[in-house]
Amino acid sequence: MKNLVLSAQCLVLLALSAGGALHAADFPPYDGTKEREAFWGFYNKKVVEGLQSQEKELPAQIAKETDAAKKTELEAELVKVRERLKRPEYFTFAKPEDVPADLKWEDGMNEPEIGDDNAKKGGSMRLYILSFPPTLRILGENSNSSFRGYQYDDVEMSLINLHPETGRVIPCVAKQWAVSPDNRTVYFRIDPDATFSDGTPIEADDFLNHFYMQLSEYPKNPFGNEWYGSTYSNITRYDARTLSISLTEPKPLTPYYVSTSPMSRHFYSEFGPDFEQRYQWRCRPSAGPYVIHEEDIQFGRSVTLSRVKNWWAKDKKYYRNRFNVDHIVYRVVRLQEKVLELFRQGEIDVEELMMGIPEYWYEKLEIPEVHKGYIHKAKYYNIWPGSHAGLWLNLAVPPLNNKDVRLGLSYATNYQKVIDFDLRGDFQRLNVFSKGFPLIGDPPIKARPFDVQLAREHFAKAGYTKLGNDGVLLNDKGERLSVTILHRKTEMVQKVMQRLKEEAIKCGLEYKLEGLESTSYFQKATQKKHQIASVAFSVTPPIPDHYQAWHSKDAFMEDGKTPKPNTNNLTSFADPRMDKFCEDERHATTIEEIRKASWGADQIIHDEAAWIPAYEQNYYRVAYWRWVKWPEKTFNVAVSELPMSNHVHWIEEDVKRETEAAMRSGKAFPEVDQVFDHNLKAGGDK
Repeated sequence: MKNLVLSAQCLVLLALSAGGALHAADFPPYDGTKEREAFWGFYNKKVVEGLQSQEKELPAQIAKETDAAKKTELEAELVKVRERLKRPEYFTFAKPEDVPADLKWEDGMNEPEIGDDNAKKGGSMRLYILSFPPTLRILGENSNSSFRGYQYDDVEMSLINLHPETGRVIPCVAKQWAVSPDNRTVYFRIDPDATFSDGTPIEADDFLNHFYMQLSEYPKNPFGNEWYGSTYSNITRYDARTLSISLTEPKPLTPYYVSTSPMSRHFYSEFGPDFEQRYQWRCRPSAGPYVIHEEDIQFGRSVTLSRVKNWWAKDKKYYRNRFNVDHIVYRVVRLQEKVLELFRQGEIDVEELMMGIPEYWYEKLEIPEVHKGYIHKAKYYNIWPGSHAGLWLNLAVPPLNNKDVRLGLSYATNYQKVIDFDLRGDFQRLNVFSKGFPLIGDPPIKARPFDVQLAREHFAKAGYTKLGNDGVLLNDKGERLSVTILHRKTEMVQKVMQRLKEEAIKCGLEYKLEGLESTSYFQKATQKKHQIASVAFSVTPPIPDHYQAWHSKDAFMEDGKTPKPNTNNLTSFADPRMDKFCEDERHATTIEEIRKASWGADQIIHDEAAWIPAYEQNYYRVAYWRWVKWPEKTFNVAVSELPMSNHVHWIEEDVKRETEAAMRSGKAFPEVDQVFDHNLKAGGDK
């Protein structure tokens, strides 16, 4: 195996030095099928040994524990371990007759359709990305880039999904499902029509393969290893189209929690020790409506998603009016200021990312193309939690390991001025990490305001009492109160960071700024090579997840000192109190338990000042050429993060030709600037 890995790595270096990319033929043959099949028994044995070890150790821990509450928790844990030992196998292969006969099967077909009956198929949507993706893999190092959402999260099909208007379960790859009486196991019947984009049928084995790959040690995947190992207790194959997935504990919305997407066992038959290099640029077969073809990867320039010909779900109720365009071209535009120029030229069809910037929305769109009705504007009030936007302080590096320094930074970071001046009041201050989840509500915590006096008081407690000639505080060792913010190098972000820098000096704090292009910036942050990182993690309802960003297991390596790379714990935060809340949130069986754990975790984040919240908005804005169409009355579905993520839009080629002819002749159309509100279900011209 070692020789195989080394040879693959050499191939990678040779290809990169030549400016090319590796193809399947560049790697030596490898078949990981037998290894995958052996994994079932290996992992089952590992689970059993782990449970037996816990059963042996817990009684001794219980006997030594003097705290009554902790003793009760340990006793409850022992009960769970013994219960799991009654059926410890993680991977099970059963027969169809083993499926319980008294299950209540559901199909979710009573929900309203999604999208518009007037939607037309065809055309190409031309969009942009700020940097070329570091990989096409959806697993392993660098796979969690912003491009993952476009090529996987927004378009892949899982077993089930939640209806974006009602929040109820609707079918995807599974045509029917049934929940066990204990609310821990969900049984699925795969739609007999379901196939991958390469024509192979989607089967239960492809979901077992997903679990295998997530639990494997081959990819750099600490989050997946932990999540799949602790959240699920079993996956069972009954036949090619029937399976069940069990949780370690019951949860609300059980079908949603166990739902996952298939990973083709045929495509990933070469999964092995060199997985990350071997599959770096391979185009995976998709269960969803779009696929990437090898010829559509223009390295450094663009990536194109193509609609799957004869996609198996194209006529299904919840999908027939969605995913309408034939091609989605993501062109690399590294300079954000060039985007508007290309947009005005009609080289980009929709602009959403920069429309949140007031200067662009109010001033830079005061252009003939808008006034003459060629480009339309829309503002949409949606239902979606705000992103985890803010400054992530790396507690593993000085002076951020000092709580008073962190508290001082919180008071010295003037996001409110950014909101009032740079963002023109269009945003509001984000107060807490888990803001905007309707099921649990928002905790009564307020972000610390900008306050020079309080900032200096905390800096003084940390030893920074002398004022240097440049206005920066010094401690007795002559060390300056100076920290560096790593941020994405875009026009708006740079403007925000400069404002924070100018305001911070009033408190005796120097913010140094390090702006990098998107891929490099995020890689450096996840490698924990930052002091402070300005990051906005996207959030997915229906409930928050503190675990992956705040649990101590993702903070440090085994030495307890070296920050652990490739995790979302960007603050290197390790606190047993936080661990308890993170675990309680994951193990909660009721909404009230989730609320208690989430609010508790938010209080610790606030008290320890490990994260400085930035700002949020309860809407998004978009500008688009008039040939791009949206559902007339609703524009989009209520539960939507961005205008294009639900793919309810389409392109009308005749309108495009009409618009291009009008531009040549000087003909104008009515100016369109609409506001849509999910509560009103209607739009109106302003």
